[in-house]
Amino acid sequence: MTMPLKFKFPIHFLLLSACAIISKGVLAEQKNVSTVALDRCAGHAVNEPNLFIWSHKNLRVSKDSLHISSSSELEESYKALLKRANRAIDEGPYSVILKTSLPPSGSKHDYYSIAPYWWPNPNTKNGLPYIQRDGERNPESKSSASDRVPLAHLSNNVSTLALAAYFSDDKRYAKKASELIRVWFLDKKTRMNPNLNYAQAIPGITPGRGIGIIDTYSFVQVVDSIGILRYLDQLSTKQVEALKQWFTDYTLWLITSEHGKEERRKSNNHGLYYDVQVAIFSAFADDFTALRAMIDSVKRYRIPGHINRKGQMPHELKRTRSFHYTSYTLRGFFDAADLGECIGEDLWNFKTKRGVGIKLAIDYQADFAGKLGNWRFKEIGSFNTKSFYSNLLRAEDAFGDGKYEKKARHYKQANNDSLSRLLYPKTLLK
Repeated sequence: MTMPLKFKFPIHFLLLSACAIISKGVLAEQKNVSTVALDRCAGHAVNEPNLFIWSHKNLRVSKDSLHISSSSELEESYKALLKRANRAIDEGPYSVILKTSLPPSGSKHDYYSIAPYWWPNPNTKNGLPYIQRDGERNPESKSSASDRVPLAHLSNNVSTLALAAYFSDDKRYAKKASELIRVWFLDKKTRMNPNLNYAQAIPGITPGRGIGIIDTYSFVQVVDSIGILRYLDQLSTKQVEALKQWFTDYTLWLITSEHGKEERRKSNNHGLYYDVQVAIFSAFADDFTALRAMIDSVKRYRIPGHINRKGQMPHELKRTRSFHYTSYTLRGFFDAADLGECIGEDLWNFKTKRGVGIKLAIDYQADFAGKLGNWRFKEIGSFNTKSFYSNLLRAEDAFGDGKYEKKARHYKQANNDSLSRLLYPKTLLK
């Protein structure tokens, strides 16, 4: 157990603010949360990493299987993980101060990114204001002027290295992951300020938008990676507490800023991803009230407002990449359900009075496995099955229903090196 943190803001302010903003009436429901359920999240078992979405039980199953047999069903995924980790060792570190542009604040410590689906205006000499082309990514959004690509590399490499260190017992990977975290979050000369005031800016229109908050969704995997690295003694208690302070400050910004309030009101995947970020970042900082508020929000607003009685997600089906965004949004619901387990709440099987729930949504998309040609909604480009495959394995892991694994077999060959096989291995090892 770590000692209580000395937060810059009273922790109860954060707790109460999260609850008041995300949903109403949550505090009155706290008495229904069991002490045992809370202990599962707040006080993880001795000699286990503090994880919120990843399952240490699953990770242990994968590690044991890999050590027992080199012909394991998981071997290709493990080899691919080590290959990515060996590449990641030579990459970075990453920092917001390395971008070539200067945010409106005048500080390179402030994160800055350019809206991906907005392009220079062909009808004006200076290209301003930019115009929207949904689903078509502007290469400028990936340029060195933006922090978006470095943030993605940071998150992916940290999680890759942390998991590689866990499975292989090679501390080189963990040391590199710890370095990446220190440079991005902790070192005064290179750290990111805990705000997204200038995320997904649209040149000629706005210096930043609430919609840009989705840029930090990849920090969700960083949080669990921190748990792995602390477990492997590659982050000190002092460093973890400093990270908790950073995420406390960032969560406070998410809750109180105009951008945060705007994003919370979104009825598509952005609102859901906002809820999950506030929940896991707060839980990481030992604040579980916001996590309960997220559960309440998903039950009251996200599920009934996002999923219809057919299991469709109308907000995502309107997109030019409807299949992709259906898979993407399901990931958010799955992450919320995993967080629910952390405090003894079952979102996996939750249904509204109309019979709508997460299972209905995954079942709708799963029915197209092996017959993606029957998907009648717009999908520019080819179908990318990576997220779909991962969701099917997660669904089997959650519901224990072999039908999902059978449907996943259609895409096994294309995804034989998927990390999801290591994160959700039980059905593959039966």
